[in-house]
Amino acid sequence: MSPVFPPERRRWRTMLLALAAVAFPAVLHAQTQTISGTVVSASAEPIAAAQVTVPGTAARALTDAQGRFRLTGVPDGALTVEARRIGYSVSRVSARGGDQNVRLTLSPSATSLEAVVVTGTAGTAQRREIGNAVASINAAQVVREAPIINMQALINGRAPGVVVMPTSGMVGTGQQVRIRGTSSFSLGNNPLIYVDGVRVNNEVASGPISQGFGSRPISRLNDINPNDIESIEILKGPSAATLYGTEASNGVINIITKRGAAGTAKWSLTLRQGVNFVPDWRNRFPTNYGINASTGQVETLNVDSLVAGNQGRDVYETGRHQETEIGVNGGSDRLTYYLSGGLLDSDGADPNNSTKRYSGRANFTLRATPQVQISTNIGYINGGTNLACDAGCGGRTWTMLLGTPANYNNPRRHGFHSLLPYQYDEVFKIWQDLDRFTGSVTLDHTPLSWLQHRLSLGYDRTAEQNNEFYPRVDSLVYTVGSAALGYRDITERQTDYRTVNYAATATNRLGTALQFVTSVGAQYYQNATNYVQAIGSVFPTPGLSTVAATTTAKSNDQDYFEDKTLGVYAQEQVGWRDRVYATVAMRMDDNSAFGAGFNRVYYPKYSLSWVVSEEPWFTVPFVGDLLGSLRLRAAYGEAGKAPTTYASLRTFAPASGPGDSPAVTPQFIGNPDLGPERGKEVELGADLGAWDDRFNVELTYYSKRTTDAILNRQIAPSIGFSGSQPFNAGAIRNSGMELGVRLTPIRMTNVQFDVGLNYASNENEVLSLYDNVQFVNSGSFTRHTIGYPAFGFWERDVVAAQLDSITNLPILRTVMCNDGKGGQVQCAGADNTFGTADDAPLVYLGRSIPPHEGSLSLNLRLFERFRVSSFFDSKQGHKKVDGNTRVRCTPIIGARCREWFYPREFDAVKIAQVRNSNLVEHLIADASFTKWREFTVAYDVPERLLGGINISRATVSVSGRNLKTWTNYQGFEPEAMWLGGTRGGNVAWEQTTMPQLQTWILSFNLGF
Repeated sequence: MSPVFPPERRRWRTMLLALAAVAFPAVLHAQTQTISGTVVSASAEPIAAAQVTVPGTAARALTDAQGRFRLTGVPDGALTVEARRIGYSVSRVSARGGDQNVRLTLSPSATSLEAVVVTGTAGTAQRREIGNAVASINAAQVVREAPIINMQALINGRAPGVVVMPTSGMVGTGQQVRIRGTSSFSLGNNPLIYVDGVRVNNEVASGPISQGFGSRPISRLNDINPNDIESIEILKGPSAATLYGTEASNGVINIITKRGAAGTAKWSLTLRQGVNFVPDWRNRFPTNYGINASTGQVETLNVDSLVAGNQGRDVYETGRHQETEIGVNGGSDRLTYYLSGGLLDSDGADPNNSTKRYSGRANFTLRATPQVQISTNIGYINGGTNLACDAGCGGRTWTMLLGTPANYNNPRRHGFHSLLPYQYDEVFKIWQDLDRFTGSVTLDHTPLSWLQHRLSLGYDRTAEQNNEFYPRVDSLVYTVGSAALGYRDITERQTDYRTVNYAATATNRLGTALQFVTSVGAQYYQNATNYVQAIGSVFPTPGLSTVAATTTAKSNDQDYFEDKTLGVYAQEQVGWRDRVYATVAMRMDDNSAFGAGFNRVYYPKYSLSWVVSEEPWFTVPFVGDLLGSLRLRAAYGEAGKAPTTYASLRTFAPASGPGDSPAVTPQFIGNPDLGPERGKEVELGADLGAWDDRFNVELTYYSKRTTDAILNRQIAPSIGFSGSQPFNAGAIRNSGMELGVRLTPIRMTNVQFDVGLNYASNENEVLSLYDNVQFVNSGSFTRHTIGYPAFGFWERDVVAAQLDSITNLPILRTVMCNDGKGGQVQCAGADNTFGTADDAPLVYLGRSIPPHEGSLSLNLRLFERFRVSSFFDSKQGHKKVDGNTRVRCTPIIGARCREWFYPREFDAVKIAQVRNSNLVEHLIADASFTKWREFTVAYDVPERLLGGINISRATVSVSGRNLKTWTNYQGFEPEAMWLGGTRGGNVAWEQTTMPQLQTWILSFNLGF
């Protein structure tokens, strides 16, 4: 006899069977009706591409360009119609089957509890339902109103806790991104990037080597065209990114591109013309001193003399910037499309620096049936970036910053330190050619009113050709040296990312009080890189350019490496009366980089969200209706970071054996027990909305702990392997506060004034290393020390010194340093010799990642036509190695600073520092700054002036970027660093780097 189940249990059984079988059953049709209507903004403007549904049914539709929608297959009788769009509050109205004039109003709000955000599950979720903070950037609006030319400019300062650190002012170069501090000793600290649900290449130090110490300055994040982006959502840590699993412990940036809306084709054309330049470059450089050989007198370097020596050309030029963007969107109720094409052509302040890229995007959405939707998203970019020598490689900034009057009469220098600027232009040709494709296909299916599932397939291909080419220039061999004899290095490199993602969500209501949302999913990720390199030196004659034509030092290389990840997850969310939501989830991952002795990893997640203001008993004395909403939230989650490719494997390198027979030699010892680093984060927060949504506050506290952090330990060569072995041992803690405030103090018919304020703090501390070790060195001037920040600066701190009364040189035995205990000790020790055991101890001096960062945005709208906006951002409390003072003022190159010629004008401590390269504390300088980042004035042309020329809308704007910097940084540019190489990545170190350029752009935005 078959068991009889009660109705509720039978429904749960049906739900579980449907999820397990991943079924696409037919829908049983009852008596159905049609509902139609419009979705509009608060100002009655139609909103396109909003998703309209009837909760509890499979009926859904997207609005067209006029905001219209039509729902079929809805039941008869009373029901609720719901409209959602990312970045807007959810709107709901009551209706009946058959109604034809339903109207829903959406209010834009990235902070509203009703705002829709993307999660790792099938579909979207309201902000009220999730227990962690999600930072949202309305990219389409920002790009429309500000001078945004790349992704780093779009993200910088617009989300608390997200720090963007650019490498250089060279156009086409990139950045490091940190979300909630530094979490790893030896692995990357950058977040994952997803575009329309597809994981994409986010390499931060790519391209040819155009900077000193092996640094590559191009970042793949900037490949993405900001003009194609609708919105960006940032999951800041493990508490939010658990469902993304291994690799997500540094956070996730979700990029959602634009979609089409049903209706007639709507065309848009954007034209931008502008200039890039180094503002006031003649007065930007510090004053250099030297002895003029003709007069024997100490003189200051004269910029006009340098210009004359450069054949009368300015050292920095004004580069042209131009962009053209054309787009069209439209379609029918069944098929919508968004198509775009763009050209970015920008010249830097160095004649050898420019970028020219063509981009295109094609997004299609097909609603095959009321239950099935198929989306295709394709992005493509092709072009090149020309790079000049920068940041220790040589180039304009290097040769001018180190210029000296001692070289005035040198016919090869004319006052410059090394080559003349135009000679760098002739000899050093460095560039990258890029061909990148990103595509995805997503199938959304709603077979039952309570079940939605999704299958996504994605592919991201990045093909680079990196070139370093020095043509043979015989006339410059005497001046330049061997580089003028010729050199060619060409590397072809392709990186592929593949994504397979399945997710299913079932929603079940028990009465009016309880709602259960069950989600399951599985993901497969693969990334693989293949490269081929060929190098050669010395061309026999001018006019040659291939590696085959070189005559000496030829070499070649080729390699391939890949990683694979397979993960599954399950999540259960319980909602109580639509105001209390509890979520529990678990993800399991396996990764090809894990050691053979390490099993799969599990990442749990728990969160609670409580909309307190909707409780019947909630009231705030003296506030009344001014308080619109108050939510409290808490979350705990874990995510991981996989070891580097093949780090766990024991490897051997090819070698020649006896008689040139093939053989191998030990290479890396590996570690079969190597596993991922684990990020564990607690997040607490509150969201408040008041004054009719004119005042919104989002406050978050987080505490993130990285365990099993990977370190490297030296191994005894006697075992047959040299070098080091990676192992899981250390722990790092990050904690801090994040505050976001949105205020509209003035909202009138003809005037609206909006203010946005972001602030974030971060405390970083090394909790443990291994065994009884208290610190490990992490690079020049830096250590990981228990109780202090990772990658902290540690050096001798000079506190006292005396100068010889005759020579004016420091007396070494009088140069005293901080002993770390509140007293003093001889810097060089009792033996007056640096590098011996009795030297003064190193003391903590600071950290590279800003412990405080914030931004301020001001937006004024006047008479519905004029808009004025400004944006300021600030980073405070961090240190940076000032490599400019190091090469100008210390014995490294030295003798350019006034201290060398007039020592009695300065404190003896300062003279002791600049005269001895063992004392570098003065070079680790406060790099705090505030920048007036953006300014825009825009005017919307009245429609009556456009009627005769078939233009539906027109906006003219003037925008400026990098307008002013407030800083006490003693170096050249507080916002510069090496991205990679031996001195880059996790430590801020600036040396002779092109400063951030000021940009002015005139824009025309037209609609047809």
